[in-house]
Parts: sequence; C-alpha cells; structure tokens
Amino acid sequence: MTTNTLQTVTPSPGPLHWLAIQLARLSRQRVSARALLKGVWLTPFLGLIGVLFVWPLVMLVVGAFRSRAPFLPGEWTLSAWSVAFHNPGMLAAVWASIKIALVSTFAALVIAAALAFISERTSLWLRRAIMPSMLLVFVTPGIFYAIAFTQLANPWTGLVNDALRYAFDLPTPWLNVQGWWGIYTVLILKKVALSYLFIVGAFRALDSAQDEASYLCGAGPLRTFVRINLPSLAPALTSVALLGIIAGLQVFEPILILGGPDNIVVIATLLLNLLGGGAGPADYAQASILSSVFVAFVAVLYVLQLRVLGRKGYVSVSGKFSRTRLLPLRGVRTLVSGLVILFLLLSFALPLGALLFSSLQPYPGIYSGFSLARYSDVLSQPRVVEAIRVTLVLGVIVGAVVMTLAFSVTRLSQQMGRRSRAAVRFATLIPLAMPGVVTTVAISWAWLSLPAFASLYGSIWLVALALIVTAMPFASQIALSAISQIAPSLSEAARMSGAGPTQTFFEIVLALAAPSFIAGWFMSALMVSGNLEVPLLLKSPGVNTLAVITYNLQSAGDYSLAAALLMVLMAFSIALWLASLLTLWLFRRARHLNHHRHEQRALALASSTNPRF
Repeated sequence: MTTNTLQTVTPSPGPLHWLAIQLARLSRQRVSARALLKGVWLTPFLGLIGVLFVWPLVMLVVGAFRSRAPFLPGEWTLSAWSVAFHNPGMLAAVWASIKIALVSTFAALVIAAALAFISERTSLWLRRAIMPSMLLVFVTPGIFYAIAFTQLANPWTGLVNDALRYAFDLPTPWLNVQGWWGIYTVLILKKVALSYLFIVGAFRALDSAQDEASYLCGAGPLRTFVRINLPSLAPALTSVALLGIIAGLQVFEPILILGGPDNIVVIATLLLNLLGGGAGPADYAQASILSSVFVAFVAVLYVLQLRVLGRKGYVSVSGKFSRTRLLPLRGVRTLVSGLVILFLLLSFALPLGALLFSSLQPYPGIYSGFSLARYSDVLSQPRVVEAIRVTLVLGVIVGAVVMTLAFSVTRLSQQMGRRSRAAVRFATLIPLAMPGVVTTVAISWAWLSLPAFASLYGSIWLVALALIVTAMPFASQIALSAISQIAPSLSEAARMSGAGPTQTFFEIVLALAAPSFIAGWFMSALMVSGNLEVPLLLKSPGVNTLAVITYNLQSAGDYSLAAALLMVLMAFSIALWLASLLTLWLFRRARHLNHHRHEQRALALASSTNPRF
C-alpha cells in the first residue's frame, strides 16, 4: 500500500510583499526625536567629510586610468601603467625618497631620543631649555631652514666659507650645503624637533615603580633605561618612525632649494614635473599612478605597525606616583652640555643669525655698508605687500576654519559607533599619507570635476580649500587631545538643561578647550604661512604668498632680499604668536568676569529669598 504525502510549498514573497513587510516592521518601531535630530546633524557632516577627504582620493585613483586630467575631456586607458614602472626617472626618484626618508628619520629619532632622555631622565642644567628650543624649531617653516643654510654654507658667498677663507686663507670652499649633505642636515634638524615633541611625553610618563624594582635588583640607571624603559617606549618610537618616514617621502622644499646643483629628484619634485611644473609636458596619468602607489605604500606601513604592536602590552603608566630618579651624568656632564649647546646653535641660533646678517648686507659677499635698505626695498614692492595681505588672510581664516572643523569632526564622531568613528578619523588622516603636491592635485581635480566649482581655479578660495585639507590631520590631533579631556557628563548635563547640540558645542566644549583651540589656530596659521607646495602649484597672479615670493627671490639669486623677506615672515610668525597669547588672555579674563558676575547674581538671589543669608 502506497501512501502519498502531500507537501505544501510556500511561495517566496515578491518584491511588493517584502516591501510591505519591511514597512510594517518600521511602523512598529518608535523613532525618537533625538535619533532624528542626530541623523539630521550627521548626514551633512558625513557628506562634508566625504567631499573634503574621500572624493579627492577617488579622483586621484581615477586619474590613473584617464588620458588627461579627470576634469578635462579624455579617454579611459591603461597605457600609462605599461610605461610608469619602466621609467628610469621614476625609479630613481622613488629610491632617492626612500634613502632620504630612512636616513633622516632614524638619525633624527636617535638624536630626539637622546634629547628626551637628557631633558626627562638626567639632572643636566640645560635640560629645561630643550623643550622651548624644540618648539621654536617645530613652528619655524621648512623654507626658512633651506634658505638659511644656503646663506650659511653655499660655495660662493656662504658666511661660514667666507669666514674660513678670510681667517685661514682657504682657497676653496670648505662647506657646500647644496647637495645630499645639506638636504640631510636640514631634514634631520627639523625632524628632531618633531620627533622630540612626540616622544617626550612618553619619556615623562614612564612608570617609576618599574625603575625602583630594577634598582633593587642591582641594575643602574643606564641599564634600567635600556632593559626596562626602552621596550615600554616601543609604541611611541615606532609611531614617530612611521611619521618620520612618511614625512621624508613627502619632502619638497629642501630638494627644490638645495638639490638643484646635483639634479636630485624625489617623489614630490617628480610629481611637480609630471604635472607641468617643470620643463616637460604634463603627464597626469603617471602622476596619478605614482601618487596612488605612494598612498598604498603608506597604508601598508601603518598596517604593519598595527600588526607588530597590536598583540603586545606596553603599560608604562600606573596609578601610584613616585619621583623619578635623575641620572647625574658625573664625568660626561661637560661633554653632554657641549653637545646640547652645539645642537641648539645649529638648529636655531646659526640659521636665524645667518638670515639676519644676510638681510643687512647690500649684496651677498659684500661685508660693508650694512643697513636696513633691503627691508625698505622688499616692502616697497607691490607684489610683496599683496603677498603679506594674502598670507595674513590665509593664515587667520584657514587656521580658524580648520580648527573649527577639526573640533566639530571630533565632537560629532564621538556620537557614532566605534567603527563609524574609526572610519571618520581615517578619512581625516588621508592627507597625512599624501605629499603636499599630491594633496593639492587631488583637491583641484576633485573640485574642478564639478561644473559648479570650475570657476574656483586660480582663485584664493581653491588655495584656502587645499590648505584646510592639508592642515586637517595636525588640527585633528590637537582637537582629539583637547576634547578627550572633557568629561561626557558635562555635555549630558547641558543637554538635560535644555541646551541643543550647537549651544553645547560652543558654550561647553569649545569654551573648555579654548586654550587648545587658540594654540592650534596659531600653529595651523604658521603651517599655512610657510607652506610652499599648495600656492606654488595653484599659483595665479593674485594668490602669491610670502613663501612663494621668497622662493622666487632665492631662485633668482637675490639672497639678501630673500633673507629680508624671510625675516618679515618670522616677524609675521611672532605677531601671530603674540596675537594668540592676547586672545587667550582676553578669553580667560572674560571667563573670569563672567564667573564673577554669576557669583554676584547668585548671592543677590540668595539674599532676596532669605533675608538672614
């Protein structure tokens, strides 16, 4: 007997049925007003992040597959890929960049670690002067060092060579800064300051309990540092090494000024040539290929660092505090003091003195008739006056905009999930992986590909936009450090009191982080005023900055005028610093008066409600 079993087959729902089910589910969910408001805030915010940071990177990759620039009519092609990696000039530029990055980074890291050890772990009398000196070197524009060392040790009219020639009757130049050694010197001096500022906090935060345990086991201070402290410093040291290698691969001003006689070409200067800044025709596809490979290489370096450090523990700060034992140095105190003084002289005193001396000379190599005539000559030129105005406007406006944007991005990203927050932070750090030339090209391609913004080319607004994106990684670090110190309970209390997100941001977050905001504004303005790549590549008749005019004067051989203009740039930097101090003082004064007024109002209210009070 056969039994037939009937099986009921349920048909799969169609698209309309599935849509009805989803709408029914959504109708049962209650969406709060706060969630809707959060979505309203985050949508334009994410759009702005995408347009400013992600879209330029996309257009950079697209340019590698186009016969012309992405914003120009062209064809899709792979022809550039077949010749890009067989170009001897490109391979030589990549090798030169790698060599410069590795040598300058590790030399600077060794010197910076030694200075951090001296300032934080020894009792040397000079240790308190190291931090202010490193801050001065850090905020000084890179073009300042390249031109200053040219004034000091060029083979024709260098001040050191002339002094040696007159003092010891040397027939040939003893020093020649134009070449590899000059490039290494300038880069190492600048990188030492950057590396020191990144690692000195790690040296200061080392756990003293570990030191005491090592001392109890019979180890001395030096052995304790090598065996105990140095492994704990691995995250800071590797992070600085990664940052230094990236900065070394992006080097531009020293090569442009000091590498000409030896025909030294690196990635940044090769990109400038490929984009039409040199003598040959523009090749946008090869420029895009080189830029894309560079960004991918930096991303690989970052991932390798995470894999190396990700599974290890490096706890060096504990809750119990004890005074750090300082190394007395004993017999080598004089030697160490001399080396520190020599470095401070080389890093700031000698370059500044050379520029000041050269600006007073009538002509290079003439040691009579010193006067301030070069200052009056340079300040009487209309293009210089216009450059001062443009630099001032760009420095103040871009500094304010980039810090406001950085604080807004950091604040709003705290309202997201962990992955979304990491994605936003990665997007804002994209310019860090791109040389200034690449960032400028990517931004110009991205915005000029949109018909509504095509008229921006050659205007100050495109320059300002590129400078904002370039300065964003630095500003984001300052904003993240400042906002991380503000307890979330303060913002929550403001929300419960009826304050909206905008009011909370300006009256709570920005008010408490004002010192960091003003300091970041000042340092961003300095970076903008000394930036050469962006205004040089997006140059137009009315958008020259002090850095561009100084480079043009230096290239024309007018060293005295270039030195005078650099001193004007230094005066501009000092004026910005004084303005930032004045702004900070006024803010603190206003906050103090406001606090006093609220106290008086509270006392008056208490007296009116309780006569015994």
